[in-house]
Amino acid sequence: MQTNPDDRKVVEELVKQAQQGHQPAFAGLYERYYDQIYRYVSFKCGSATEAEDITGEVFLKMLESIHTFKWKGHPFTSWLYRIAHNQVVDNFRKNGRRQTVPLDDAKERTGVNASDLERAAEINMTMTEVMTAMDSLTDLQREVISLRFGSGLSVSETAEASGRKDNAVKALQHAGIKKLRIAMVPNAPAIAPVIEGDV
Repeated sequence: MQTNPDDRKVVEELVKQAQQGHQPAFAGLYERYYDQIYRYVSFKCGSATEAEDITGEVFLKMLESIHTFKWKGHPFTSWLYRIAHNQVVDNFRKNGRRQTVPLDDAKERTGVNASDLERAAEINMTMTEVMTAMDSLTDLQREVISLRFGSGLSVSETAEASGRKDNAVKALQHAGIKKLRIAMVPNAPAIAPVIEGDV
C-alpha cells in the first residue's frame, strides 16, 4: 500500500539493494509487507497456521527471484501479491481446498476460558460461512474481495495488484458482494417497498 512518493522511493531503494544481495534490504521488505501479505493469504485460506506457512513461502520465493523483478509501472506489491496468489493456488492444488481442526482440540488449550472459546467458535463459524460463500464467486471476484477486504487495499491498489482497471475492480467487488449476500442469507425474505397508505 505504497501511495506516498517517499514510501515508493524507500521501496525502490530496498528492492535495488535486495537485488544486489544485501540482507538488511530483504529484512526491510519482509517487515514492510509481511502483515499485508499474511492478511491476504489468511483471508484466502482461512487457517492461521496454513497462512503463516504460505506467507513464509511467499517471502522465500521473493528472496529466490528478486533478481528477476523489473519496474514496469506497477508497484512492488503487485509482484508480491502475484507470488502470494500463486502460492495459495499451489497450496490448494497440493492439499485440497481447506483443512479443518476439530473443535475438541480447542479444549486442550491452556489458559482459555469458556467464553473465549465460545467467541473463537463464533468467529470461526462466521469465517467458515464466509469462506464457503466465497466458493460461489468467480476467481476474479474472489481475488478482488480478498485484496480489498482481506488485505485492506484501496480500489486503485487492488487494480494494480490484479492487473485490472479501477472500474473493473469496482464492478467485480459489487457483483462479488451481491453474490456473497445471496450465498450467506439464501432464504432472506425480499423486502417490499412501503407505499404511502399501506401503513
